[in-house]
Amino acid sequence: MKDIKQALKSKTVWYGIAIAVLSVLQGFIGYLPTSPASQAVVGCLIAAGIVVLRAITTKPLSDK
Repeated sequence: MKDIKQALKSKTVWYGIAIAVLSVLQGFIGYLPTSPASQAVVGCLIAAGIVVLRAITTKPLSDK
């Protein structure tokens, strides 16, 4: 349980959770009406977000 609480302090983990939720909404429900070009842009934005979060990460989850 302690590991989960530490992980939930991470912006990167929350970002991953948000991406997972949006993926489920899009994949199973078709909630977001997007074209393939829009999906490509979103994919690039997600990748950029991961890079930014990695750049600002200074501590491992075990130290949070």
